[in-house]
Amino acid sequence: MKTFDTQLAMSIVSHSTGGFSYDTLARALISKDKNENSDVLLESCRNFCLSLEEKGILRRCQRCSHSQDEYFEYIPH
Repeated sequence: MKTFDTQLAMSIVSHSTGGFSYDTLARALISKDKNENSDVLLESCRNFCLSLEEKGILRRCQRCSHSQDEYFEYIPH
């Protein structure tokens, strides 16, 4: 199993505008590396986004609360 590329994921997150879901992040990472296991990557992206939310780097997008997906917004520092 490959290790989760936190640098690439953070680069994608920090350049995002508006809300995004962790599966959007997973798709972006898959487009960079076709050999990644999508189920493992999806869970890794979810955990990554939740950890960034705990650190105050991301916040849950309240406008997207009607959706069953979890959407996040990057908080520029």
